[in-house]
Amino acid sequence: MSGTWDTQNKVLPGAYLNFKTNVPLSITPGDRGIVALLQEMSVGTLGQIYTITSVDESAYPASVTAADKLLVNEALKNAKAVMVYNLGTAHVAAAITAALVALKTKIFNTIAYPYDGTTYATMKTAIVTWVKAMRDDEGIKIQAVLANQVGDAECIINVAQGVTMADASTMTAAQCTAWVAGATAGAGINQSNTGKAYSGAIDVSPRMTRSEMEAAIAAGKFIFKVDSAQNVTVVYDINCLTTTSTTKSAVFKKNRVIRTLDGISNDITNIFEGSFIGKTNNNVDGRALLRGTLIDYFKVLQSMAAIENFAADDVTINSGMASDAVVIDCYIQPVDSIEKIYITVNLS
Repeated sequence: MSGTWDTQNKVLPGAYLNFKTNVPLSITPGDRGIVALLQEMSVGTLGQIYTITSVDESAYPASVTAADKLLVNEALKNAKAVMVYNLGTAHVAAAITAALVALKTKIFNTIAYPYDGTTYATMKTAIVTWVKAMRDDEGIKIQAVLANQVGDAECIINVAQGVTMADASTMTAAQCTAWVAGATAGAGINQSNTGKAYSGAIDVSPRMTRSEMEAAIAAGKFIFKVDSAQNVTVVYDINCLTTTSTTKSAVFKKNRVIRTLDGISNDITNIFEGSFIGKTNNNVDGRALLRGTLIDYFKVLQSMAAIENFAADDVTINSGMASDAVVIDCYIQPVDSIEKIYITVNLS
């Protein structure tokens, strides 16, 4: 088990991690690339989950249609697998509640809900609440991708534009959540999606002026742009966090940084539960072994350019208040991508 903590009052054994601007943890870069897609299906059984990959569609129900596959295919442009939760043919709030219960014990990186408008507002809010609880209470570091959803949180990606495809078909902002979820899940902890091309798209809808783009970015919106050659790309790989603080600085707006921190959280939990919990003495030698493992992992992250300026002294481990508890302080600096270049040209 894992999660966040304020005081040393946890009941279940596990790794409880707090991430602040300069205070996180980690342990072996884990696999990414799985999307959970909540989608209405024209066939199949309500509540069924179909795991689809680019090379294996056998999990689809019989008589599946091209329309049923559309968003899965968009996600698979970048994801390695999509878990499709069948919402039936006309879902209501109860279907979303059931979906979130079913997904609580599944492993995935992003959850996409490709619906928008007043009819779905309550359901989107429920997903936001659920994702925050999964991160804070369960320690499951996932992100939700929603359309036109103001959330002011690093775990929500707010897609605000649709696209036009090369065959002249259109994808709404809500439908584009599938592609964004796939791109986000498929990106490594040391990769940014800023400037990433939307394969198959030739235009954006609505188009934005430069000032409109700047306002959208300031509001935490995930948007696209199109160039004169009809290449559609991501303007800025950000989530919808807009309020910063001493514990959540501006870097928390960047999805690359969140992927690094989330990867660290997930990895430290897996290593702790697999190799240390109940197996290692809580004494000087045991804590030194855990500290050495953490140091080795951070060195791997640094070699991947996921973090920088790491030194062994950045990890300290002390015994906690309870006889079976330890308190770990790790100071890391996630690497961001070069996304703003300021050039001075002197002419003479």
